[in-house]
Amino acid sequence: MAAKKEYPASEAFTIPLESDDSPEMPLNETVRQPPKRIQQLMQEAASSEPLTLEELEEKQLKAEQRRQELMQQKLEIIHKNAQMLMKPHEDTAGEGEGTGDRNEVEEEHPEKV
Repeated sequence: MAAKKEYPASEAFTIPLESDDSPEMPLNETVRQPPKRIQQLMQEAASSEPLTLEELEEKQLKAEQRRQELMQQKLEIIHKNAQMLMKPHEDTAGEGEGTGDRNEVEEEHPEKV
């Protein structure tokens, strides 16, 4: 156990990131070309004129309105869920066995002496 272990000599090598020897070619075809749907969108974007400031503002306004509507719907759902969760506690508080007032039970069934 006291003997010192000997390890092989260290080796080092470098991997060049850019090589002048080989042309820039991706590893496979899928990296070179995007999917057809993306190509179509890129062609449509290139052929159409850029949006004007008014069109951009109109789109932002519509998006903000949709966002506000969605937030309102979420709030309504949360409110309804909260009411549904609280409703069973309110309804069952005075009904069923064991939930009534003890004084009422004693008056209905007086103790025998």
